[in-house]
Amino acid sequence: MYPSELCMQVSALVREAGKLMDKPQVITSKGGTSNYVTDCDKTIQDFLSERLLKLLPGSCMLGEESNVWEIHGDNIWIADPIDGTSNFIRDLGASVISVALMRKNRLAVGAIYNPFRDELYYAEQGCGAYLNGKQIHVSDNDFSHSLLFSAMSVYDKRFAPACMNIISRVYKECDDFRRFGAAAFETAQIAAGRGELYFEMRIAPWDAAAGALLIEEAGGYWECLYHDGFCTNRLFPFIAANTRENFARLREIVTSEVPIIPYEVPLF
Repeated sequence: MYPSELCMQVSALVREAGKLMDKPQVITSKGGTSNYVTDCDKTIQDFLSERLLKLLPGSCMLGEESNVWEIHGDNIWIADPIDGTSNFIRDLGASVISVALMRKNRLAVGAIYNPFRDELYYAEQGCGAYLNGKQIHVSDNDFSHSLLFSAMSVYDKRFAPACMNIISRVYKECDDFRRFGAAAFETAQIAAGRGELYFEMRIAPWDAAAGALLIEEAGGYWECLYHDGFCTNRLFPFIAANTRENFARLREIVTSEVPIIPYEVPLF
């Protein structure tokens, strides 16, 4: 099966939104020293909200900058206008636009666009994952030859020690690790076979939705820890891997260090 017209329309919109990712003129803090929003975040959020809601009448939008925390119906758009805003502010070239569609509580469509490399990733449930029109697949590397993408819970540094313990334990068994500061960017790399393992202690739905579907459709595995299916109403720990064996080992390490979710952060 090939991606539907809807999937291709979403992908085209995400690419079009990339043209709005210009040099930020206004940068403000959303709280803390590491959580920023720019005028470009808001412009892209408004663009995506208008166009996506028209694409599926009756749908609703859950977006990082939308300030709308009530979701309803069978079709829910989950969008991050700029994932990796701090990277964007610093002109590091590791920021993406991410959009997913959740239909009847299942991830149905996902698209991630990196305008700095002109890389458009997209996937549809049951139709595979693609990068610039070519089908992609996770790598078959075993754990010892795997690259880990991870983070340090930058928005709540109380959890940094646990993150460090997990990274240290995985690092002892894998090849190496990277920290790009953009979950959608990193999960797309796993779908493309450029890395194998992913762990984040405290992530939001818009950070992981499109990447989770990409990984699944590229042959990999993911989990919102201690939840059934994909979680839309709170922050959560998230893991992913290229193979079933690597996923099981990563999950074993993470859950031994984080046996329960160590915070309560409902979105609504």
